[in-house]
Amino acid sequence: MAGDRHQRWTDRFDPWLAILIVVMLLNTAALARSIYLWRRPGLVSELAAVRLGAVALGDFYSKQAKDLDLENNASVREALAKYRFEVEQALTRDEVARAMSSYGRNLSDALHRESQLKREQVALAIINQDPGVGTAKEGVTVTLQVENGKVVVNDPESILAPKTVDKLKSNSSVQALTELVQVQVRSGRGRLLTTRSLPGQIHTLRQEINRVQAVLEQAMQAGGFAELNGDGLLIRARQSAGQALIENVLGYDLRDIVNELFAAGARGIQVGSQRLIATSSIRAVGDTVLVNHKAIPTQPMEIKVVGDPEVLTSALDLITNSPYFGLVLDIQKQNVTLAAHPLE
Repeated sequence: MAGDRHQRWTDRFDPWLAILIVVMLLNTAALARSIYLWRRPGLVSELAAVRLGAVALGDFYSKQAKDLDLENNASVREALAKYRFEVEQALTRDEVARAMSSYGRNLSDALHRESQLKREQVALAIINQDPGVGTAKEGVTVTLQVENGKVVVNDPESILAPKTVDKLKSNSSVQALTELVQVQVRSGRGRLLTTRSLPGQIHTLRQEINRVQAVLEQAMQAGGFAELNGDGLLIRARQSAGQALIENVLGYDLRDIVNELFAAGARGIQVGSQRLIATSSIRAVGDTVLVNHKAIPTQPMEIKVVGDPEVLTSALDLITNSPYFGLVLDIQKQNVTLAAHPLE
């Protein structure tokens, strides 16, 4: 009886409610933490705190898989491993949130699908134990569906004995079915039909749309055509007095900075108000710097970059120590937001 109550609890529990609760807790914790870190800088980053919440959600899914006896199921193990991998690889809060949403949904769907399949197998085993199945004519179909908490058995040819029908109706796994089950007699044995309900098909399509949207958003960010937020650097560059008379020093040095940052793994760069894309141009005309053919302020030039702050700072050390470098850099490690380059 206790096992049945636990089974019904796990069936009713909505994992997406758990995600919502976790996200709300993370937002609350982030707000509290931002106030605390204002007084106590240098503690664990907000990215690490959000990632910790995502890991906790993965642990919840892992426990749920164990409770459902699915911890060794190949599909569930693969979905759980993919979720944890994407969470660990995420470099920003937004990427962690997308991993939780996209791969968490995939994991939730895998748990739901494999749980449903186990219940269908239980129903199939009960039906195949009935002697009437072996003598039934080819193609006869029995359907099972749960309505208002009760198992409804549709057996138009009356191949199942009343005892079998009662067993189906009283079995806790069959009572937990969430979709219509069709069992068709073939060669004297019941076989599960693979058709799914229309709501299930719609859910699958929505899942695929969400996945494609996530991939498109990542591609847009990588290309510079979507806003990008994450840890990185805010750089303010001023021309040194000793190099002020060298022609086009601003353009040369700015290109060197940008090239070095991209080579060091920068995920996005913005100079002034201009987000850099594959076809961006940087050139100096006298004391004016044009980025994407638009003038930007040079007193100082402001450069924002998203990427690993330590790696990016080390990369800049390689060029700032050159005797030919004519800019003085003020480098701050912080969370930055890059604007989207307009689609034209």
